[in-house]
Amino acid sequence: MFKVAICDDEIGTCNDIENIILSFSKSYAIQIETEVFYSGETLYYSIREDCQFDLVFLDIQLLQMDGVQVGKQIREQLGNENISIVYISSKETYAMSLFQVRPLDFLIKPIAKDKIFETLRKFIHLNEVKKKVFYFNRDKSIYRLSFDEIRYFACNKKKIEIHTVTDVIDFYGNMQQVMQQVEGQGFWVIHKSFIVNSAFVAVYHYDSVQMIDDTVLPISQKYRKVMKECLAEIYRKG
Repeated sequence: MFKVAICDDEIGTCNDIENIILSFSKSYAIQIETEVFYSGETLYYSIREDCQFDLVFLDIQLLQMDGVQVGKQIREQLGNENISIVYISSKETYAMSLFQVRPLDFLIKPIAKDKIFETLRKFIHLNEVKKKVFYFNRDKSIYRLSFDEIRYFACNKKKIEIHTVTDVIDFYGNMQQVMQQVEGQGFWVIHKSFIVNSAFVAVYHYDSVQMIDDTVLPISQKYRKVMKECLAEIYRKG
């Protein structure tokens, strides 16, 4: 799920942007939670108090603390480079002042639906590149998990169980589909029913691996040679 903040002192603009974002969420089956702010101060204080947002639509022409100031405070005072900022304005003369904030995009009012859709698609693509995530379908929605949250995958009949650091989540799928997403990301197939994240393996045996939570998973004969080669490569690299 993505959390998106909308900050503009015009209620109508906030409503329009929020409706377009929710339309995008429905069209692409991506969970997006929105929160609206009508001043730069309230947005900044919310972020400072540890309210996490992935993306912010931020009007430049705000009273008191304007959008440029808010952006600089987020980057410089809070040291937050993770939030993507999309500036919105009725003027086009802010290019140089926005440079230090490193915005994702700059949109001119009135903002068309296709422009916001395009920006959201860009944001999601860059997010995928920046942070490796696993996507899966469940209950007619698309979910995402960071690779570094996943300990291993287990096949249970027609369902795949994702064993994370805190929970077990299942969805309908197969191991081939899982491997297409995680290949080359430190995940190893050790059995037709198990794919493990090597970062969570504590001990390697000839016929099994012991995970850091003491779970022992079997290495089938088919994959023992491959596992031996993977371990040899790790030792070679030091």
